[in-house]
Amino acid sequence: MENRETLLKIENLNVYFKTENGRIQAVKDVSFEIGKGELVALVGESGCGKSITSLSIMGLTPRNCQVEAGSISLGGQELTAMSPDELRKLRGKDMAMIFQEPLTSLNPLFTIGYQLTETIRIHNQIGKKEAKERAIDLLKKVEIPRPESILKEYPNALSGGMRQRVMIAIAMANNPTLLIADEPTTALDVTIQAQILRLMRQLMKEYSASILFITHDLGVVAEIADRVIVMYAGQIVEQGEVFSLFRQPLHPYTQGLMSSTIKINQSDEILGTINGVVPNLSSMPEGCRFHPRCPYAREDCRKNMPELNTVTENRYVRCLHWNELGGEQNG
Repeated sequence: MENRETLLKIENLNVYFKTENGRIQAVKDVSFEIGKGELVALVGESGCGKSITSLSIMGLTPRNCQVEAGSISLGGQELTAMSPDELRKLRGKDMAMIFQEPLTSLNPLFTIGYQLTETIRIHNQIGKKEAKERAIDLLKKVEIPRPESILKEYPNALSGGMRQRVMIAIAMANNPTLLIADEPTTALDVTIQAQILRLMRQLMKEYSASILFITHDLGVVAEIADRVIVMYAGQIVEQGEVFSLFRQPLHPYTQGLMSSTIKINQSDEILGTINGVVPNLSSMPEGCRFHPRCPYAREDCRKNMPELNTVTENRYVRCLHWNELGGEQNG
């Protein structure tokens, strides 16, 4: 990673769910940083802990969830020490979130204009006229045509791509330093997806924001990310700069994800698969959590939980035998 000033720093994040059968752990000892102006992709299959990690940062976890963290700091502010009211003031201003399906986030009973101007006015002491002017300007920036007319529309009158642009406008309304995007392009077709990704990169530079981009799509990661964090079964299993990680994935899980991704010049190639499924939170395997699905698993993998090893500066892997499977890191 370039020598960027740290914006978000998470240390030893642990997240539990209360169930009828007791507490089960969804995220275990997760630590990472995001630099100012950096786009970090958080990657993994459904159920790996990506979304609950992001909701923990935002303070939006469900009621049956317990977040236990050594530290979550944003711009030097310790979020774990804040009250719900203090966090509420921070959300939408210093940090904002874009969800996968805009219809679940946009209120169908209110116009786009009302929802956008209210977001602006909550955090700024300005009148309705100025808020409307800002809202129109934001819609222009996210490349929505006829912004004055769109302000009068209700969410269900817009296409999926247009709704997602509105969500980006709302998220950027108060110039947040951190934007968390949780699978924001999954429900969109490929052409619209490419437009949204380009737009997010463009706005990130314009607003000097940092982005935590959550996805399972490595094609998207290769296109937009500076750095990649791979999660599996609630743990970080690999982390590195995007070029380094794509050139030489070190963890068997990352290798499996890569082999199951379509490559531009190899459309006729048979895609690889990862056998099995992500383990149930209530019955995690002993030892390495990936060993039941790992083609290289050995006896010690079944008994010993691997640490997150430092391979080189800013390159980490959680595997007992990474240096034999992935080879020495080049450069």
